[in-house]
Amino acid sequence: MVKRWLKYGIVLLIAAALGINYLIGDSQKIEYGIAAAQNDYKDIIVNNAQQTCFNSGAAAGSAAPIPAAFRMVAGNEKLELYLEEETAAIAVKDKCNGSTWFSYDVSVNTKGNKYSNEVAAYIKSGISIVTYNKFTSGRRTILGDNAKLTYQYRDEGFTATIDFAKAKIKFDLVVALQEGDLIIHVPRRSIEEYNPKLGKPGNNDIRLSEIIPYPFFGSATHKENGYIVLPDGAGAIVKLREIPKYATGYSAPVYGPDPGYEDTPEFTPRRTVVKPLERITLPIYGIIHEEGRSGLLVIAEGGEGYANYNYVSRDLQTNFYQSYFTYTYRTQYAQVQSRTNQEQSVLSFQEEPNRFELVQRYVFLEGDQSNYVGVAKGFRSFLIQQDGLLKQDKGRTHDQVPMKIDFVNNELAMGTLGVENVPATTYIQAQELVRKLKEKGYSELSVSFKMFVKDEWAYRFTMMNQLGGSKAFKEAVDYFSVNDIKFSHYVDYARSWYEETKYTASKLNRKDMSVLNENKAQYNYLNNPKYYSFLAERDLETFKKYKIGELALDGFGNSPFTHYDHGTVGYANEGMAYTEKTLKYLNDNGIKTGLYMPDAYLFKYASDYYDTSIVSSNLIFIDATVPLVPLVLSGYMDMYSPYMNFSSNDAEAILKLIEFGVFPSFVLTGESTYEIKRTGSSDVYVSQLKTLEDRIDNYYSVVSEALNNVMGSVMINHTIIDDGVVLVEYDNGRKIVINYKDTEYRYQDVRIKSKGFVIL
Repeated sequence: MVKRWLKYGIVLLIAAALGINYLIGDSQKIEYGIAAAQNDYKDIIVNNAQQTCFNSGAAAGSAAPIPAAFRMVAGNEKLELYLEEETAAIAVKDKCNGSTWFSYDVSVNTKGNKYSNEVAAYIKSGISIVTYNKFTSGRRTILGDNAKLTYQYRDEGFTATIDFAKAKIKFDLVVALQEGDLIIHVPRRSIEEYNPKLGKPGNNDIRLSEIIPYPFFGSATHKENGYIVLPDGAGAIVKLREIPKYATGYSAPVYGPDPGYEDTPEFTPRRTVVKPLERITLPIYGIIHEEGRSGLLVIAEGGEGYANYNYVSRDLQTNFYQSYFTYTYRTQYAQVQSRTNQEQSVLSFQEEPNRFELVQRYVFLEGDQSNYVGVAKGFRSFLIQQDGLLKQDKGRTHDQVPMKIDFVNNELAMGTLGVENVPATTYIQAQELVRKLKEKGYSELSVSFKMFVKDEWAYRFTMMNQLGGSKAFKEAVDYFSVNDIKFSHYVDYARSWYEETKYTASKLNRKDMSVLNENKAQYNYLNNPKYYSFLAERDLETFKKYKIGELALDGFGNSPFTHYDHGTVGYANEGMAYTEKTLKYLNDNGIKTGLYMPDAYLFKYASDYYDTSIVSSNLIFIDATVPLVPLVLSGYMDMYSPYMNFSSNDAEAILKLIEFGVFPSFVLTGESTYEIKRTGSSDVYVSQLKTLEDRIDNYYSVVSEALNNVMGSVMINHTIIDDGVVLVEYDNGRKIVINYKDTEYRYQDVRIKSKGFVIL
């Protein structure tokens, strides 16, 4: 008898094991591997040579003649390309306005300015690299390293093979004119680290870390009417003063930091939290030498997931203002050596450099496009050609300004008996709150439900009896449909909260891909991008069953990262490809996708843009915040603000929404805000309609008074008239003048009250 029960027990254990394997098997069966998007830069022309040249008379850019050391190697109707063969430096003459752009200022004697030989070589060398010598990083330049250069010439430009022989690293640099644009390209297949002893014991390893293409292109000591356009947050400008406002620098990764290389900081109650910089979502910058006459748009077109934007003030390292991208091919990381002691680690590197095509586009701006508006318009033209960015469907235009309401339906908190659901808004409560808003005249509402699903440790969709069950959910969705209220469900396929899951990615050091969410004071765990589409496919039938035709998707701003996957390195551009695959799958299956602060490569998938940045990082050297993102996207999709539940200055916040053409957004709960105090929504301090009603009415009435005049129109111009006064123009002929000053302002024959605006 005992033997029989023992036999049955073993069978049950095996069956249980098989069942567990079945449950977790969905994550194990998906192998990593996707083809990253290939760059078709040859098919794109932003500054089309067929356009009429701006005839400026005298040269608007550099007045310095082109030195004899520079030989002309290519030309077309708009541009001429010159090369200094000793340094791979270039000059580009814009035939439309007579200006010449140099990769270093040839009018300045670098030796006469008492630069060190190293700095002088950095200024003059067309391209530089950063290498690791063992574990110490250092910059190498063409001149400083006596790199060997060989050239091949073509009608449109040249290819330089650059051999840093001392480091045993070489690669090709392709430089070509493309009508009114200039393209530089470092083909990944051309990069060689050819030291045969690389990585072997006892060898002085030198590995490639970064490539820095033309860091002084368009640099200037000062320009009377010039500035640099930074992609920081919404956008910012820094004037090219003879004496800088602050001699400092700024560097930030495009699309955010790569956590695959970094240790996760430990969160403690005494930890000093520094407000994070605004994310860079546009892979661009601009240099305006003379507003209205000569400017430059630069696009990190290939490899943007590994690009870092850099601004350097004059009088910090050199006498020049600099604006440039660097591209990361390898970064050291701490490889843990002990399972019991996480502090025992050694520095390590991935074996192969990151795999991406470095492509950088220079678009030369002339005439009235030579300003930050022209920078934004040029990038929009690029997106239309590359991604097929489509203008908003005229059938979608609103009768009134829309407003977004996110409901926190369910959260998670530690209770007396362990982790517990925290119902914050039932389906019936959400429907009733929307009804109240509708009765007050809010006819253009966009509503999202947001719930934390305990089994997933993430914000996903499930039917919860605690919120009213399927009957109440369907009644709410039907009510929204009948009353023309746009409905979407909040979903995050990119992250889990509090705990790692079977979908969690691994850092290069094999540890879980955890990041500290400073705003929430919580840990997030980033999912391996290969699971994004699996999760979407799994949920599709459920979405259709419950008539969910649109998702409000968050978290994809964390997608471009480097990670380890069962012996394979996953690259940032592959994570971007997985994200695109997921969004395309949803769109192809009739699910629209609104996105929270999407990066530029995802704009083509966004039905709406949520959490639109209306600020820059407000760094001390910034002269003004400008609406780069709205200038790119206005008229192409609806843009909604971050939650306006709380603001230190409501009057200015409302004016910012008007200036940027952004619609207001709020987050609500049916229960007391206290209920979500210790949850993932702990940063929401006030959330009940009865408390927020006056604020919502105020924001909506003022914003509507302005933006009802320009609904669905494209923002075609933005001008800083005076300190604290801006003029915004739309393609329907309407203009809005906004006065942030504490005093009345007179514009032409119109008086604008303090903290007010007028429609012209």
